Amino acid sequence: MGGRRAAEQQEGRTRFFMRASLARRELRRFLRRLVLLAALLTILNLTCAALFAVFEDESYWEGLMRTLDIVTTTGSIPHPKTLGGELTKLVLITLGLGTLFYVVVTISELFVAGEVSGLLEERRMQRKIADLRDHYLIWGYGGVGHQVARDLHEAGQQFVVIDDNPETIEDLEESDHLYINGRGSHDEVLHEAGIERARGVIACVDSDAENIFITLTARGMRPDIEIVARASDEASEQKLLRAGADDIVSPYKASGHAMARLALAGRAEELAREHLPAFRSGGTRG
Repeated sequence: MGGRRAAEQQEGRTRFFMRASLARRELRRFLRRLVLLAALLTILNLTCAALFAVFEDESYWEGLMRTLDIVTTTGSIPHPKTLGGELTKLVLITLGLGTLFYVVVTISELFVAGEVSGLLEERRMQRKIADLRDHYLIWGYGGVGHQVARDLHEAGQQFVVIDDNPETIEDLEESDHLYINGRGSHDEVLHEAGIERARGVIACVDSDAENIFITLTARGMRPDIEIVARASDEASEQKLLRAGADDIVSPYKASGHAMARLALAGRAEELAREHLPAFRSGGTRG
């Protein structure tokens, strides 16, 4: 079961990186196409400006102004007086306006297809994270991490979630949380999350081994930062402390203690209700 889950996560990560790589290739292809179109349009305008200067017996600057007037469809300059000028204008309208429309269609197609939207959103999120100060880093957006993020959000605290599970990344994309798709044990991910400016680290990944590695990495990069780590196994608690965690929380212990307290509180209340009538009766007899 664990091997199947790991394989599904690896497949999801592969699909994500393939989409990101495809978006980058599309962006590079678009930029190359845009540069090529701009170069062709520039050559066309300069050539037509020279032809206007020759056919219309005017300066090159006047020919260039006439060319720009035609391409931008302003219509403030009178029509050419010669046949050569008319033919040049026809060519300019056909090729120049066609090129401009092609540029507009290319840009629209690129954004409508959504290939670049992921990259643009990623850039915006990186800028927001770079502006954070005194924030928290949450590793893992499972059941525990989700609750940690909710409590921090309600407390008005800023935080960045780090996870590489494709399913949780989809949940994060639908939320308003700042997040990074990556492993918390990688130095570059920690730098991107702003660990140098962070207030604390909360390691709540499902794997104790991963939490230990995250704690070691974070403590090595920030010896003074507060680290709270999750431990599913009792044997992992001492390892996390040796790795540099300041506080250890066991979800199973915490939930067990809470359930026991509630059960005991309910039993105490029941006993109080049972003894209260006898106490009142005894008090009356006295």
